[in-house]
Amino acid sequence: MRMIVTGIKDGKSCLVEERDCSQVLEMDLISMLDLQLDKLAPRPPGQGQLIQTGVAPGALRWFRVRFTPNSVTDKHHTDTIDLHTIIAGSMDLILDDGAHRLQAGDTALVRGVDHGWQAGPDGCLTSIVMLGTPAR
Repeated sequence: MRMIVTGIKDGKSCLVEERDCSQVLEMDLISMLDLQLDKLAPRPPGQGQLIQTGVAPGALRWFRVRFTPNSVTDKHHTDTIDLHTIIAGSMDLILDDGAHRLQAGDTALVRGVDHGWQAGPDGCLTSIVMLGTPAR
């Protein structure tokens, strides 16, 4: 199990951190995911389509999505910080710096940057928590 964190480098969406979470103690995990909801910054500039999620700044939405095998989403960005946890199957997170494979148990923290998704050959079931950020 691991967590990957997205960001911006040289104006491009990229992976900025990767953490092995397989041996993390509960208190370490809580501090690792500590976000100040009242201090969320606007998303960085995006090149892909802006998807309006309807999640207000400081609000939270949780849902599960089942992606069919090999399905692809176009590159896009949102006014949210998203925590995608893979429950079953696999999925590639597509950033400007390339594809990053996520397996069951992995989590991606996507901070409003340009990104897309491609489900693996068996599809993917993911749990998503979206935290609303101010519009750019």
